[in-house]
Amino acid sequence: MASMTSSTFRPLLRYVNVRLQQGVPLVDADLNELDDVRKFELRAFLKWYVGDGIPEGTNGFQITGGLSNDFTIGAGAPAGSGSTDLDTALAHTGRIIVDGLDVMITTDLAFSAQPLHASQPGAAALAAKLGVPVVPALTTPGTATTLVAYLDVWEHLVTPDDDPTLILPGLGVESCARIKREWAVRVGTAVPAPGSSDFLAGHSYTALATLNRPAATALIASSGITDRRQRRLLLPPAHLVLDTVGVDPLDYRGGTNRPLVSLRSAINALLAGQLPTTQEVAVANGPGADVLGKAVLLDNANGLVIVWQSSQSGTSQVALARIDLTNPALTSVPATPLTSGGVHAAPSALMLPNGDFLVAYQTAASEDPNADLKLKRGPLTSLAGAGEVTVSDTAATSDQKVQAVLAGDYVVFVFDQQGTSTDKWVYRRYRHTDNSFPDTVAVPLATNSGSRAMHAASAGGLVFIAYHDGTKLTATRLNPVNTTLDSTTQATGAASEIHVLALGATSALVFYNTGSGLSVLTLNGNTWTGPVAVSGTDANDSQPSAVQDTDGTVWLMSTRRFSDNTNHVVVRRRNAASGDWSAPQRLAPSPGNDGFPAAVPVPGQGIWAVWANDRNGSTNTDLFARRVITAI
Repeated sequence: MASMTSSTFRPLLRYVNVRLQQGVPLVDADLNELDDVRKFELRAFLKWYVGDGIPEGTNGFQITGGLSNDFTIGAGAPAGSGSTDLDTALAHTGRIIVDGLDVMITTDLAFSAQPLHASQPGAAALAAKLGVPVVPALTTPGTATTLVAYLDVWEHLVTPDDDPTLILPGLGVESCARIKREWAVRVGTAVPAPGSSDFLAGHSYTALATLNRPAATALIASSGITDRRQRRLLLPPAHLVLDTVGVDPLDYRGGTNRPLVSLRSAINALLAGQLPTTQEVAVANGPGADVLGKAVLLDNANGLVIVWQSSQSGTSQVALARIDLTNPALTSVPATPLTSGGVHAAPSALMLPNGDFLVAYQTAASEDPNADLKLKRGPLTSLAGAGEVTVSDTAATSDQKVQAVLAGDYVVFVFDQQGTSTDKWVYRRYRHTDNSFPDTVAVPLATNSGSRAMHAASAGGLVFIAYHDGTKLTATRLNPVNTTLDSTTQATGAASEIHVLALGATSALVFYNTGSGLSVLTLNGNTWTGPVAVSGTDANDSQPSAVQDTDGTVWLMSTRRFSDNTNHVVVRRRNAASGDWSAPQRLAPSPGNDGFPAAVPVPGQGIWAVWANDRNGSTNTDLFARRVITAI
């Protein structure tokens, strides 16, 4: 055999080609390195960008049973036409990629019929020549045993001494040597891994099947074989990404606009009567009761800010948390106490045009005649240390249930004043541009006979207020500049848990609980219509909270009691053309009881919902948030 220079190819040198030069001898090492470079790049592509497995349309190396201490290794490809070796190799062989190596099997083969199997004549000599161990025969197990059938792949040098056809006819001299890819199916307790005694350097391995063998049973039954191959390898066309998720393939690969949940998860959620959502984020998950109002808002840095009443410290205090919406892997956020000392409760919050946050709250429990209304204002990072400003401190009167609404240069505080002889709904304006109160005292809206149901929202510089006075629901519109009230409507009967959704200066929806279902009042232009019952709701529905997303769709969240006597948040969508509501869909599966939903639309992200849950005990309500996927 002619001599051969040892391989000079070193991939970490990053040589990617071999270039001939004039006057330089052509040596075997150069041509061999050129071939090794090309082989390495192809193998790297198959290993790192395609992966191990069986290509689509074939079923090579399938392990099937039905034999005594033996099994069949299937080719899994149609019989060859016999036209040419090339045709057979391309279309009529089973194949598998192992560690970037393309391995072929041309016909079905019994495990024991492999040339290296210990039962075959010459197996030991062949194994010695190839530098590998023989394949041991299987025996009947004494106890129940689980084994793994795996493919062992390696390559070796073939010279004219091994294959006489490599001697050129007519000249009688050797041609170039060849590298041959060999394989054998072996059985062991596990696929060999680096460091194990049966792992051979230069060999590649992949699992084909698990063999579950009962005790004292020679037959290897197909029912005891579990396929371990990776199958159906096929690089998909680029337009598949665009067709399925509507994202340019290059943007998708760059991580832009990729769905936060898989299509499988989204479809499964819809089939289960739920909306697709991201994982939940624990907002307040500790001892004591966390009470959520409607103080959920979006800041100017893509953060969801939540303000609530927390008793985790033993006394009711106002707490705040912020969720960074640019971090989809977030699972919890820390809570920051904004108050301390005596009771501070029922907060309302908003963000001012200059970026400051304003939080209003009462300084005692509801119905306590010492309850006053205070506010704190400042940047989010320093809000806890901001000084208190009095909103209302009427003597011998409980100033309570405040709702703060931003409208132009004004923040309008709408609240309840409960005194020894009077109970009324009032408002007071605060001009945030100069920190002044144009109203020296609170301005009455209506006499109240004990109801605590009220909500307010703003749009187009106007404030929409809805309240119940004990006998009727009133919805009205306030101009904070000249304090005029107009477009008032009234609905008699019970009304609790009011929620106002302001859509524009002349458009609003007022949702409320009648005790037998949810109803809605609608403002179009300057005319209120309704109330109209929200279809599909009944006495099991309560706590409405509505939001309009960036494409104009109105989503209604509420709490609904299910047949198993647990409460969960459900979501309905309004048909913009007909005004009808979709069937309720659960926000997401969760243990315990859910309630008190609040939501905010986030451009480009759909809706973020926040709710309370008692999974840690009926007196230990915690707060959670998750993104609702309204479009993929």
